[in-house]
Amino acid sequence: MTAVDIVVIVAGLFFGYRLVSNYLSPNTSREQTRQDANPPPKEAPRQQWERHWEPVTPNAPAWFDVLGVVETADLAQIEYAYRVKISQYHPDKVAQMGEDIRQLAEAKSKEINAAYETAVRLRRR
Repeated sequence: MTAVDIVVIVAGLFFGYRLVSNYLSPNTSREQTRQDANPPPKEAPRQQWERHWEPVTPNAPAWFDVLGVVETADLAQIEYAYRVKISQYHPDKVAQMGEDIRQLAEAKSKEINAAYETAVRLRRR
């Protein structure tokens, strides 16, 4: 084995390593500059049907927390919990009270109704 053979082997190993590492590593400097030059859009345009699936509030609690049941509750337990909660916070029950209490009851009843609809939709799948 001569010195030329050793140099050719080392050069082949080096270029082979560089070629494989460029194809396998996802974050190369060229890709980083491309990502910096073209930032992703803020929010993709939504379809009409996607707008109706948003929660009532962005940080809304889970449906089972709102209704006060476990996540694995059956439909009968969910309906019972819904009836108990909505009877507490129904706007008609607090119609004679102050404006701020009526607004609070209305917001809470909307949250309870949204949680119940979500639970029923998930159970009927």
